Order: sequence, then structure tokens, then C-alpha cells
Amino acid sequence: MKSYSATTATPAYPRRTVIATALALAGLGVSPSVLAQEAARRDDPGEALQSVIVTAQKRAEPMQKTPVAINTVDAKAIENQRIVAFDDLTRVAPSMTVTQNSTNSSVSLRGVGTQSVSIGVESAVSVIVDDVPVVQQLQAFANLSDVERIEVLRGPQGTLFGKNAAAGVINIVTKESSDYLSGSVQATLTSDHEKRVEASLSGPMGSHAGFRLNAYQARRDGYIGNVADGARVNGENAKGLRARLDWQALAGLKLRLIADFAERDGLGPNPVYLSVPAGAMLFGQIDLSTRLQGLAPGADNFAIRQDENGSFKSTQGTFSVAANWQLGRHVLTSITSYQDWKFDYTMDLDAADVDLLGALTRGAAHGGLVAGGPFRSTMLTQELRLASSGGGNLNYLAGLYYANADSDRAYHRGPVAFLANWNAHADNRTSAVFGQLDYKMRNDTRLVAGLRANHQSIGVAFNELQLATPARYTGETSENAVTGKLSLQRDVAKDVMVFGSFSTGYKGSGYDISSGFNQSRADHPAAPEKSASFELGIKSRFLNNRLQLNATAFLTGYDDFQAQSVIIDSSTGLLNLRLNNVGKLRTQGVELEAAYKPARAWLFEAAAAYTDATIRSFPNANCYPGQGAEQGCVTTGAVRVQDLAGKKLPNAPRLKGTLGTTYDFAVGDGDLRGTANLNFQYQSKVNFDLFQNPLTVQGGYGVVNGSLALGDSQRGYKVTFFANNLFDKSYAANIGDNAGVFGGVHVLTATLPRNARRYVGMRVKYEF
Repeated sequence: MKSYSATTATPAYPRRTVIATALALAGLGVSPSVLAQEAARRDDPGEALQSVIVTAQKRAEPMQKTPVAINTVDAKAIENQRIVAFDDLTRVAPSMTVTQNSTNSSVSLRGVGTQSVSIGVESAVSVIVDDVPVVQQLQAFANLSDVERIEVLRGPQGTLFGKNAAAGVINIVTKESSDYLSGSVQATLTSDHEKRVEASLSGPMGSHAGFRLNAYQARRDGYIGNVADGARVNGENAKGLRARLDWQALAGLKLRLIADFAERDGLGPNPVYLSVPAGAMLFGQIDLSTRLQGLAPGADNFAIRQDENGSFKSTQGTFSVAANWQLGRHVLTSITSYQDWKFDYTMDLDAADVDLLGALTRGAAHGGLVAGGPFRSTMLTQELRLASSGGGNLNYLAGLYYANADSDRAYHRGPVAFLANWNAHADNRTSAVFGQLDYKMRNDTRLVAGLRANHQSIGVAFNELQLATPARYTGETSENAVTGKLSLQRDVAKDVMVFGSFSTGYKGSGYDISSGFNQSRADHPAAPEKSASFELGIKSRFLNNRLQLNATAFLTGYDDFQAQSVIIDSSTGLLNLRLNNVGKLRTQGVELEAAYKPARAWLFEAAAAYTDATIRSFPNANCYPGQGAEQGCVTTGAVRVQDLAGKKLPNAPRLKGTLGTTYDFAVGDGDLRGTANLNFQYQSKVNFDLFQNPLTVQGGYGVVNGSLALGDSQRGYKVTFFANNLFDKSYAANIGDNAGVFGGVHVLTATLPRNARRYVGMRVKYEF
């Protein structure tokens, strides 16, 4: 769904326009009689929807002419809907869901993503910031500041974006330098004790260059209370600085240099108790019911009782140089980047303030059970592209790509090396050649064909330090893969385009680098994940560009889908993670987007996604805790397994939608103007467990957000009042069953996002 911004106000609109608006929002369509009446009008051009330019095919082109399923949100909508964190994008992209956890927060598109803490596994959804892909998906969960546009490309995008785009791409484009001196300063205060300051400055440097500087700092108290020590956890401190230089170095040669630094830290994230049945004994030693003073387990529980609050710190720096050289009717593009990401965390595994070690060791050691350790990933990338100008009937784009990524992780679960102690290194070398042709068969018909050949080599070195004699396990492998795309589009009427496409995606082999790693895992990495997708779509505008209706039907199959699952260690009772190739899965559905601007002042938006993400083949999958034969769990030898064929993917709602409106209005007779925004999100129930545990289900829910802004463009100031989760609807971003550590009793914990509580705030902005 494209998020647009209304401009100036007009007098009240006729009743028939209100009726047309209601029909557009409720049914994503308008009756022929109303269309005829409205089309006959000659409206002010200011009432039309904007023409949106995207780079979904690595060249600038109108979104409505691009045969790709895509949601976009521009700078004004980002401000109006207060999209400041990465997971806020779910407000404008119904096909996108986020699963939050301490070390494996992940994003899914159309029900498909990668939930893995392994540094040897890539994400199925690629996140790209100013043409630079992130190494680890956890990097993406950062603050969004000074962003010009965000594009969410749904479905396999492997031809142009590479091997870690098997399910889609999230493309973030920051603001460029301006031709005149300008800047802004804004401060935000919220009822949940967030204090945020952002500033930007941009302008020319001589006659051939321009600069842009952006900085932000934010501090927010936690929204979870620890009744054991009074601390507020799951808060965050963040700061960042981005510097950009745009330079016309020579005639026809433009350079872009970006240096970006960001840091986040805080206490947590900590899950809360959702349900604690009687008889729950922590590791069979301590009765949990005696450690619940001050807690009320349930959907509205925002409190914990722990002796360790846990912590995290993320630091990343990125430097990139992009060059665009005009060579007659062609453009040669070079993009070079280097990034360095560091992440360190600790977490309280027993989630209680008990002397667990004293009970387990009979007094030899004391304290709780803590896990954590540092990550570090670096990556160097180089991309070269040669593209035709786009003026003829046949246009092309050809490119070369190289990436060199190294990741390190150390992990302990103890204290010290009581239960786990290891460190590991993973490397990933990628080279690719790709190309895409765009042929105008007729004035109203275009054929697009693309191909990418990819070579990957990966390696692992794992040092197991827990054993009496430390062990080292190593492995390496390489593979080749080809992905492609073929699409046909036709303009069936003015501003009405239909398209059909077939595309393939690929995610390379991965090493399951986690506790319990051994030489067998080093010798047998998870097989590559492959996808093939069919799409049929329509992109249309009516009523003199005031009504936009887009729809896409899709069917995507995945082979050897990679997923990480929880395994209970029989010797310790602790939970470990294992990477599985699920086998086959299919995601299919329909996506609808509508935008309607009945007047200069009004904008209505609606979007919905129906997604059926189903496992087609996954024999011998783990049974969930407590699953019996009547629920499909059978014993094969010494192993209890189930067949997941026909089951749904985790955190993949069948129905997800958004409905919103923005209204611009004048205040008095002066230059003071106002903007009101109201947005509603809904999603149906989901199960967070790949193995279908019926206890880890989040029911369907809806959330309402709103804002009211007053500003004077002549004087440059703007004050915005906003409310998040207006009706205080609590919901979970993840639910876990901890029966393995509580003697088979199903103790449920939930990860609650900040947006699961109501908070209000005020933002003051000054621009010059």
C-alpha cells in the first residue's frame, strides 16, 4: 500500500463522493455509475494522488508501471504514521510480520522468513539500506531516521537482489542533499518516558556538491517492571549519525558517499509469564509458584521477577561509495560498501530470582542461570551495473556482484562454562553475474526477462570449550545456482496495467552454528532453499488519478525451506536450537491495496493480505511438548516425531489488513494548518511454533493509532500529538512453551513489544 500525504483543504465534498469513498474502503471498488459521474469531473490537479518513483528493478520508474508487488511509504507518511522503528513497517505492509526475540528477531513476507540465531544462516528477506544489504537480519531492527522512502518488495527477488531475497526485499532509501541550505530539529516526549531528539542539515558545497548530515539520540525507559529490584526493563538507548556527500565530480559523473553509525543498548528484552500452572518445578528443583510474588501471569502481565535483567548492545558502522557515470545513452554504476556490526547480549535463562545453581550443584555454586555472548559481522561488497537509458523499445541492465562476509560469535551458558561454552567463525563469499532485458513489444505491451548466476562458498570453524578436552570442528562447501524472472505486462486502458510473472529465488546452504555443534553438522550443512513464484496483478488509477486500486494474486513454492527448531537436551533438560530443512511449503493468496483522495484535504487508504502459508512436506518433525499419539506424535525407534504436512507456517496470519485516513485542514485565516491521521491494523490468529503447539497461539487482534499535527509552514514549526494503541490492546510478538525446563508443566512466556501498550506523546519540529 502506498502511503500518501494530503496537502491543502477544500470545501465540503458532495455526498456522492462520501459514498464512493466508503465503497472504495469497504470493497476496494466503486460502482460503475459513481465512476462515470466522478470521471466526468475536471478536478484541480492538487487533488490527485502523487506519482511514486521506485527502484524495485534497480532503475527509477513509476510504481504503477512496475510489474512487481510492492508497498511503498514516503517521508510524509513516515512522519504522519510515526514509523520510527523497523517493526513499525507492519503498519503499511500487510504481508509483513515480525517475530521478536532476544537474538533472532526476524521478518517474514507472505508468511515466509528465517528464524535463526546462527551466524551461518542468511535471511530469506533481504534488507537493503542505500543499496547496501545488511549481513545479519538482527541489524535491520534499528531506528529509522531521515528516510525518504521505504519499498517492500513481496515475493522472490533473486534476479536483481541476490541469494538472500528468496521471500522478498525491504529497500530503505535515505534522504539526499538539497540544493539550498535547509535543516530541521525535532524533539519527542512520550508517556512511557521516551525522550528523542533528531536533527538534520543539508545544503550545497560550492557549485558541484551537496551535503547532508543527520543525527538522533533517544532514551526510553522500559515498559516491563522487575519487581525483584525495581528496574524497568525492555527499554532502549539509541543514537546515530549519518553523513552524506553528493558530488558532481566530472561532467556526467556523480558520486555519493555515505558514512553511517548507529548504536543501541538497553536492559532486556525479557519475556513475561503468560501462564504458570500448578506444579511447575524449575529443573525439577524449585517450585515456581513460590517465586511469583508481585506477578499476575496473563495477557496483561507487564512484570517479571528476575535476579538478572539481561542486556544488549548493538553497534554498527557502514561506509559506501556510489558512482553513476553517464556514457552516452548508458549509465555505469559502481557501489562499494563496507560494514561492521557488533552485538553483545546476556539473558536470564531461568527467568526467576532463585538460587538455581545452588540447587543444581548442592551449594557448590550459587546464582541464576545466565546465557549470552558477543557477535561480530563484517562485509565488503562491490556491485557494477551497466544500464541503458530507458528511451528505446529494448532496454537492458547487466551487472556483476561480489560480497565477502565474516561473522564471529562466542556463547556461554553458566555462569562461566557450567553448561555451554563455545566460539565460532563463519565466512561467506559470493560472486554473481546478472542481467535483465525490458522489451516493448507494442506501445501497450512489455516483456521483462532476467537471469542471475550465483556462486557461493561458505566455511565454518567451531571451538567447543565445554569438553574436558576442547574440540574444533571445521567445514566448507560451495555451490552454484541460477535464478530468473519472466514477466509480461500490458496497459489495457489509460492508467490500468495488468501483469503476470514467474520468478525464482534462492537462499544458500547454511551451517547450524549453535550449542551442540559437532563435526557431523560441519560436514552436513543445511541444503540451499529454493523458491518459485507465479503472480498475476493489476495496477490501476481512476477518477483523474484520485483513486488507486492494486491487486496481486500469488502462488509460491519452496523446496528445502530452512527453519530452526527447539530441541530438549536429554542430559541437561535445557533447550537447544537445530536447523532443519522443512522439505516443501507453499504460500498463496491475494493482496489488495487502495488509496482514494476525494478532495485536496482527504486521503483514505486500505490494504489487505490473505495468505495461506502451508507446509506441504515435513516428515519426521519434532513433536511439541506433551503431544501424544492422538495428536499425531509417533515413536520411531528412540525418537518421537510427527508429520507436519498440511500445517501452517509459524507467525503467518491468514488475514492481515490496514485501514487509515489522513485529513488536512486550515486553522483560522492565517498560515496555521492541521493534519489528522487515524490508522487501524488487524491480523488474525497465529501460532508461533513451527511444530504446531496449540498453547503458543496468539489470537486475532486489532490496534488503532492516531495523531494530530498543527503547523505553520511559513514559520517552519509543527507540533504533533499522537496516541499509540489507543484502546490498549495487549498482544505478543512471540510465545514460548517452557515445559522442558519445568518438569513437563506447560509454563508459557510471551515477548511483548512496546506497541502492545497504549502510550501518548508529543513531537515538536522546526524546519528552515
